[in-house]
Amino acid sequence: MEFAQLQNIMSDIFGCLPRDITPDSTPDTIEAWDSLRMLDLLLIIEQEAGVEIDPDRVGEMITVPAILEIVNSTLEARG
Repeated sequence: MEFAQLQNIMSDIFGCLPRDITPDSTPDTIEAWDSLRMLDLLLIIEQEAGVEIDPDRVGEMITVPAILEIVNSTLEARG
């Protein structure tokens, strides 16, 4: 998954402009990034990427780079 794709997904879920989502974005910098919307984000990412994220890794998904790393490593493991 590319940053721009994640940026668009996150902006839709969090109700902000894509430019508001940066590599430095965290729940502390995006007001709408709460646990409920994080679940929405996870479901959309899984649908868009066609993967199932390991539930044990969800707690690590608190930065944009971490989300990209987890999604992309899951895609790579899938082959």
